[in-house]
Amino acid sequence: MDPFLIYLIVINVVTFALFTIDFFIAVRRRDPDAGLMDGGLLCLFAVAGGAVGMLVALFVWTSRLGGRRMNKANIAWWFACFACLVAWSMVCAWRWGVVTLAASPHVLIDGWNVTTLRGVGAYLLAMNVLAFFAFWLDKRRAERGGRRLPEAALLGLALLGGSLGGIAASRLFHHKTNRKTKWYFRVGMPAFVVLHLALLVYCHLAGLV
Repeated sequence: MDPFLIYLIVINVVTFALFTIDFFIAVRRRDPDAGLMDGGLLCLFAVAGGAVGMLVALFVWTSRLGGRRMNKANIAWWFACFACLVAWSMVCAWRWGVVTLAASPHVLIDGWNVTTLRGVGAYLLAMNVLAFFAFWLDKRRAERGGRRLPEAALLGLALLGGSLGGIAASRLFHHKTNRKTKWYFRVGMPAFVVLHLALLVYCHLAGLV
């Protein structure tokens, strides 16, 4: 069997097991932050390739709690799953020959499909403007005591391409930039920028852009 496939199976089984143990410890203690280990550390298992195991665990166990499956206690895990699934899907597609990537360095500069690139640029511009507006609106509502936008909506816009707009709004309006801000905003937003750039280059090397 392919060693790479064996690795993915093992890391996903381990990740599922760790999340299962963490879930039951947290439920037993009635504290979402009192699980097996720190939430940020658990996210590293998704980075290492266990995104599928994490996602399955989230679907299986959060359904037992009732209410919303995605909440402030687990939102970092969900978005770590989504981002890492995209990254590892790219790796798997290349590893198993689904996608062939150009190896020549000059391809990074030449051969861009201008028409497709304009479409991608228009999409990213729209998403970043939307994310910028959403972060501004959330900041304004926070100052006035109004109903806040869900964190999932802000992170979702960033993940879908609006990460730069979200970062710009955060810096400009001093929103979600202090030390009390959840770590997944401080780490996640720049990570999404890297993911988007990697995805763009990947698609170009595959001849799609």
